[in-house]
Amino acid sequence: MAVLGKGKKGKEPELSEADKAAEDKKRRLRENDYRKRLTQEIRGRLIKEMEMELQNTAHNKVKVQNQWRKIMRMAKVEALRKDIEILSQSHERDVDRKDAIILMLDKDLEDAEEQYQTALRSHLQNIDELIDVQDSRLLALENEFNAELATISSEFNVEREQIEQQHHQEKTELLNIMEAVEAEEQERESEARQEHEQTREEIRNKNLEDINVLRITLESAIEELERHFESAHLNYLQSTDQRTQDFKFLTRKDQELSKDIEVKIRKIEKLQNSIAHWRTKISSNGKECEDRNNALREEKDQISKHFSQLKSRMNSFRDQQSKRLTDLTKSTFASRKVLTDKLEQAERVLKLAELARKYETEQEKVLPFYETTVVEKRLPNDSEEKEGDLMKKARAIGPDGALVNEFDALESFFKRYNKVMLSKIAVEKEKERLHEENQALQKLLKQYLDGVTVTPELMNSLNPLLVVNGKVNITNRADARQAKPNTVTVVEGNHMVSTRRIG
Repeated sequence: MAVLGKGKKGKEPELSEADKAAEDKKRRLRENDYRKRLTQEIRGRLIKEMEMELQNTAHNKVKVQNQWRKIMRMAKVEALRKDIEILSQSHERDVDRKDAIILMLDKDLEDAEEQYQTALRSHLQNIDELIDVQDSRLLALENEFNAELATISSEFNVEREQIEQQHHQEKTELLNIMEAVEAEEQERESEARQEHEQTREEIRNKNLEDINVLRITLESAIEELERHFESAHLNYLQSTDQRTQDFKFLTRKDQELSKDIEVKIRKIEKLQNSIAHWRTKISSNGKECEDRNNALREEKDQISKHFSQLKSRMNSFRDQQSKRLTDLTKSTFASRKVLTDKLEQAERVLKLAELARKYETEQEKVLPFYETTVVEKRLPNDSEEKEGDLMKKARAIGPDGALVNEFDALESFFKRYNKVMLSKIAVEKEKERLHEENQALQKLLKQYLDGVTVTPELMNSLNPLLVVNGKVNITNRADARQAKPNTVTVVEGNHMVSTRRIG
């Protein structure tokens, strides 16, 4: 039990076991708290020291890396300097070699440029000549086409004027016919109007007479009826007043209705008269229109026939012109194709000439063509004299400015071609001669080798003079041929050279 308050002075009171246990527990707790704080302080100090050590390690690592980087950089710089010296020396050698090659190529390029300029001048000259020939031919074709076009246009204009004149005449005739028909129609209209007026007057007089007769009869009937009405009225008045009033009302109504009847009758008569008039007019107009339609139909048939004839003529003319245009187009395409083929052939010739220029000798470059030993003079015939300046433009011009004959335009080409063919034939002949000489030398070599060596072929062939091991190799020819086919002796060229058998 705990002691509250202030203890007394003097001897301390003895504590109980429970109090001692509590005091021990508190003491242990205080010790544990102290140890815990101490361990936390030590841990914090160690963590700080560890962080500082890590920082120092990182800083020292960076310093070491920088030092190593400097050392490695210096070593690398030395190695690169050595490599650069080696590369500079090799580069200088390459540059010197390339400079020598460039000088050689520059010299070759100058030579090739001179050759190219020479070939280009000759090529341009040939192209200009071909263009002049082509332009002259195209000019001749264009002039011919323009002449045909002018002829066709003149024929077309003449025919168009004829058609326009005929159309104008027919138009004037139709206008005259129309004026005559209009005048006749006006006369018929005036006559019909007069007849209409006469019939109208007659019908009016007849209607007036009928109306007068009807009025007289109606008036007599009305008077008689009025008398009856008066008598009946008196009786009626006497009988009743109401009926009298009704009678007055009905009489007034009867008068109004009679007036309406008269108006309606007049309207009916007018309508009947107008109907009859219009019927007569319709019948007369129908006959006139039928006659007019028949005349117009006949005229239309004539015009359609004339139109069909003109159309057939125009279609035939168009077909002819289209056929001529088609033929002209076909001939144009054919001539264009021929000219294209000739142009391709000329380009091929020029390309071959440029390629052959590389293989020309100095003499051929100076004098590419041999001189002609035969001079042919050809007199112009009458047809060539009639061609005039147009055909002169279509012919080539020689170096001296004179016109070249059509058959001599490609004389230079044929000279070179013949020269090449002769060279080719000479090379082939020389090749055949060398081949024959080679075969003869091979035979001599084979005979020499057969005399100094013993080969399986020699052993197997028929030779009664050769004795080997006391035996003669004479066998049946058929058995020998069946046993082994014929072979050709082949000697390696290096062996011949090494043994100095051939130079």
